[in-house]
Amino acid sequence: MLGNHEALWTLWEVSRAGTHAAAAARLGITASAVGQQLKALEQRLGVALFERVGRRARLTPTGQALIAQLAEHLPALDAALDAAAETQRTVKGEVSLGGPWPFCRAWLRPRLPGLMERYPELRLTIRFEVASLLIRRLLAGEVDLAIVGTLPEEPALEVREIGQEHFLAVASPAYVRKHGTPRTARDFAQHRFIAFDPDLAMLAPWWRAAFGPQEPLPSQVVCHIANLDEMLALVEAGCGIAVLPGYLVGPVLEAGRAVALEPESRRASLRRPRGTLWLAWRKAAAPAARFLAVRDWLLEGAGLAGEFTVAIPPGTKYGREAPAPSGRRHDTQRAPLGPGRKALR
Repeated sequence: MLGNHEALWTLWEVSRAGTHAAAAARLGITASAVGQQLKALEQRLGVALFERVGRRARLTPTGQALIAQLAEHLPALDAALDAAAETQRTVKGEVSLGGPWPFCRAWLRPRLPGLMERYPELRLTIRFEVASLLIRRLLAGEVDLAIVGTLPEEPALEVREIGQEHFLAVASPAYVRKHGTPRTARDFAQHRFIAFDPDLAMLAPWWRAAFGPQEPLPSQVVCHIANLDEMLALVEAGCGIAVLPGYLVGPVLEAGRAVALEPESRRASLRRPRGTLWLAWRKAAAPAARFLAVRDWLLEGAGLAGEFTVAIPPGTKYGREAPAPSGRRHDTQRAPLGPGRKALR
């Protein structure tokens, strides 16, 4: 086995260029360096590759046979190396991205045409799944980037905040006519609720923001259904009250198919309940140009959190003002966020 393949490339260039000087010019080295590499190659092989004919050197039959073998393999290897280097420079090829469907529909979909126009050779694979499954796929290398509503604490992942969801309690007009409009914690506790999961994601933070952490959570959860669109459909059907992101319920409120329920609270100030959305990727992800382009494009949109609530009618308590800043601006060069309290979903 040859310990250093550089001499083989030099031999190949000499055969193509015709002279040591011409090969040296192509390789960016001196003619004497070319001669030294070829002499060292002959010593390692134990055979003569060149013979002197007057003032010129020509290949021996052994040298010609070796060049023929190199001609079969080195051009393909050279092309493969160029292609590998090109992936670091050109936004070309596939990037896989996962996230929650309702958020991606409201925030990601309108922005995708701009990304695809900017990088016409980019190929995207997008899947919509819950955060726990996306995190597992991310760790397994099945997706490159994931938008999740739960702060991943796995040390192999890097995480940046990408936006915030603001929550509203909603019900259908028919449900309100039949069951009344709740105002106080006692009123709300008597109503039927539709929740995302047994942990009461969205519902629990909304309740605590409205009534305080000491007020018991509502017990009449008539349906757990881990799909925001289906939760909203059950609300419109008059099955109960649900707490959902403002960007999802805004169009339904504007169309009159649901109403926002504003709690009355004895608390001095009513905080707007919210959940944080995160962009996560593997720390060891290969920094190919296509990956960096999509990741940085997603992070560019992190400052657009105000868009999530624009559809909420201004008459609702949580829709009167722009969302509060989501916190510090995230720099892609910063160290990953440390472990912290998990956000929703």
